[in-house]
Amino acid sequence: MQSRNFERRLTRGLEFLLAAGMLSMFLIIIVLVAMRYLFQSGLVGANETATVVFIYLSSIGAAVAVGRDEHIGLDLVRRNLGPAGKRFAYVLALLLVAVLNAVVAERSLTWIATTGHVPMPATQVPRLVAQAAVPLGCVLAVVYCGTRIAGAWSEDSEE
Repeated sequence: MQSRNFERRLTRGLEFLLAAGMLSMFLIIIVLVAMRYLFQSGLVGANETATVVFIYLSSIGAAVAVGRDEHIGLDLVRRNLGPAGKRFAYVLALLLVAVLNAVVAERSLTWIATTGHVPMPATQVPRLVAQAAVPLGCVLAVVYCGTRIAGAWSEDSEE
């Protein structure tokens, strides 16, 4: 039960961040288009900023999708199993998703250590700012897998 409450609060907070990010990206693009066509001008770094926001939206959105059980799954075998088999297959799938995300997060830290200090061309902000979205999203996905696994073994789990 505690894992479900934590998951709901986490999802609510992340969905708020996703909505704010979408709104900010939309506003940046509207301003860029207006400036380009009305004033034949632009804002230095606005394209990079929109790209970084998009990267975070994708990474966090993928983690939220795991929390909603909207990740890729094969139900062909699971459909023909009994309740215990379904639960085992569900937990196994979550464990595989968690391991995959943990490996990607770990490997991304090496990538960030190697190239994260290099500044982005327009804003001169270190690439670390954009690259950090990868391990962040992966760690959030692992957290969601953990709460889902805990919920699968609790008495109030739903199939």
